[in-house]
Amino acid sequence: MQIGPDEWADWRHVRIRALTENPEAFASSVTLWTGPRDTEGNWRERLSAPGSYFVAYDGEVPVGMVAASPNDDSVELFSMWVAPESRHRGIGGRLIAEVIECAGDKPVTLRVMDDNLAAIAAYESRGFVPDAGDADREGCRAMNRP
Repeated sequence: MQIGPDEWADWRHVRIRALTENPEAFASSVTLWTGPRDTEGNWRERLSAPGSYFVAYDGEVPVGMVAASPNDDSVELFSMWVAPESRHRGIGGRLIAEVIECAGDKPVTLRVMDDNLAAIAAYESRGFVPDAGDADREGCRAMNRP
């Protein structure tokens, strides 16, 4: 389901859970999203930035997320995560497909932690290709889907 600023609480729930349960999967950290910054206003502001934000649900429970941010000549996929109990059910694939659909004719780019082999395999199975070269200083590998 595509969401907007009014659904900030579901995005917040999944984002905090992702950063808490799988910190190794992200270049960001839970400390950047909690404490004094953890306000409704900050979450609404984040979700009102240009782009599309998607939350996957299992019934009424938010269990996954992904975002798409348009650039001049491409769309960046970021913040991809699916709850462990909901993996291997096609949810991640559907979230990736939402971003690809949003991109239209534009290529889709992303950064993934270089040692997150499961995520890299999921992206490759949907047509993403790793860029040549080493991971960046945050340990991320760039991938693109032409």
